[in-house]
Amino acid sequence: MDVKDKLAVVTGGARRVGRAIAQVLAGEGARVVIHCHESREEAEGLARQVGGRVVQADLTQAAGAHALAGQVLELVDGGEELAVWVNAAARFERRLFLESDDPLWQETLQLVLLSPAAALRRVAPRMIDGGVIINVLDVAAHRAWKGFAHHSVAKAALLMLTRSLALELAPRLRVCGVSPGVVLLSEDPPEGEGERLLRRVPLKRLGDPADVADAVRFLVGADYVTGSIVTVDGGLTARLLD
Repeated sequence: MDVKDKLAVVTGGARRVGRAIAQVLAGEGARVVIHCHESREEAEGLARQVGGRVVQADLTQAAGAHALAGQVLELVDGGEELAVWVNAAARFERRLFLESDDPLWQETLQLVLLSPAAALRRVAPRMIDGGVIINVLDVAAHRAWKGFAHHSVAKAALLMLTRSLALELAPRLRVCGVSPGVVLLSEDPPEGEGERLLRRVPLKRLGDPADVADAVRFLVGADYVTGSIVTVDGGLTARLLD
């Protein structure tokens, strides 16, 4: 699919992996819509760099998903074509299960699963034929990580949503996923976590957001691929034993 001059929405597009994805799609000629919540300044700086625009919404709340969809649909009503939607917004907060609480679980599930589902129910019917939805998952969707039960459960649910929508929205739209491995550490990683994880990666290097963005670029252009999950983890999940 040629995304030149078509809208490409990236949730969580101001920072980290989402930022790299927005940059790659802009490089393909897309008119990038950068969603942010608290990172407005970073989002606006990126928008100036790539010629995109910024939409702000709190996706940890149900109302935020509808606000985001509404802002994007205003652009569509203005005559622009919506071709790509990337759900990249997420939190990566370590919290042991017995130390977690209801607000953490509710906000994580809302941000990672429920808000993407709510927004897509509104925008998918307005996407162009041949459009593509890409969900940024995590290797935690496939295997458990201590201290990230809330994150893993939400990403595993997003994985199933990806496969379900690939069936329901075909043949008009494609739906795929990208599962990053150790691309970026958590905001406050325990001492030595990077070295410990690196020892488990067969390719012997940590990943980079650009690695994930390259996978997204591939999926956008892969017109006969839907329902597939591209794992970008340096071989981490190929290991059966720790």
